[in-house]
Amino acid sequence: MKLATNDRQGMAIPLVLIFATVLGLLSTYIIKNTQQYNRSNQTSFAQLQAHFVARAGIQHAMLKIKFLHRELYDAICLSQGRNPLFDFTQITNLDEPQNAISKYNPGPIFLYKQGDFANNRLLTTGFTIDAGSEKRWLNEFKADMRSQVTPTANGDTNAVLNMFPLPAQISGLMKEPFKKAQYGIKALNIAAQEITEGGAAGSKVHNTAIVEMVINATVETARGEAWDYDITKTVKINRD
Repeated sequence: MKLATNDRQGMAIPLVLIFATVLGLLSTYIIKNTQQYNRSNQTSFAQLQAHFVARAGIQHAMLKIKFLHRELYDAICLSQGRNPLFDFTQITNLDEPQNAISKYNPGPIFLYKQGDFANNRLLTTGFTIDAGSEKRWLNEFKADMRSQVTPTANGDTNAVLNMFPLPAQISGLMKEPFKKAQYGIKALNIAAQEITEGGAAGSKVHNTAIVEMVINATVETARGEAWDYDITKTVKINRD
């Protein structure tokens, strides 16, 4: 039995509608999937840019520490109230550390006077803690470890490292240049003091320290989105 022409025409309409619906759903899925993929690529690209800006800050900090490691060691010691000139390895009796003070190993050992402690060549008078003033040497060391330009009475500082905004020479080489990028040191603290265990004198503290620093980078993309990225780095420094 053959279908009539009208019957065949009546079945064609639902088939076309079904095909159009499936095609529309498939197209919608592909478009949304592509948009999400593009968005993911943009996000990854921005995060990668922020990561490399932070790495630039790490290289800057490492370069300064390499040439000014003694200054950093002294600044950290002063922020903790320790005398950076005193060699703790010379202490042979932990009960009487003041015996290690000599003209070759100058005291006092510690710089803070706290409470009613007797001076006894361990503490010095007149060294006060006032609103973080003991960290002024450390803050001075960190002052130029950043890329943002700071206007001063003598002109802009840190101009060579400026990425705020991105220089045209660099922007022209990038597929999608960002508007602004800058890095700065977020934290710089002593993580550990090198200790030698054992021996007749027991534990000794050497004039070597493990320093932990955190570099923060900020990138503003061409779309006006801001991205932050932190990198933590530890480095061993020695005063000698």
